[in-house]
Amino acid sequence: MYAWRPGMRVTAERLRAGRLAGTVDITPSTPVTNALYNGTFYRGEAVITFPAGVFTSPPVMSVTARSTVPGTVMECTYTSVSTTGVTVIVARSNQNSVILDWVAEQPL
Repeated sequence: MYAWRPGMRVTAERLRAGRLAGTVDITPSTPVTNALYNGTFYRGEAVITFPAGVFTSPPVMSVTARSTVPGTVMECTYTSVSTTGVTVIVARSNQNSVILDWVAEQPL
């Protein structure tokens, strides 16, 4: 974030919030068998691309899953975060689509 000081002029660069948010719909299709989960679950991912110049360092991320079938989403997370994008990942017990809400914010 931009450091404000008393008496500074307001400019577009200083007003830039350094924050983006959005949603992505993922349908998990890759079957995974794991000893910790008694059976097969499904994983899916999506790549989110950030507009150029929004972030000067990799943003802090938050990801939340939404589902119309409670109790079937096992995990939602992200990886490979950079100033240009991030990969979001979801795992669930079936192959129904999941909407992920995400927020990316410039670190202080």
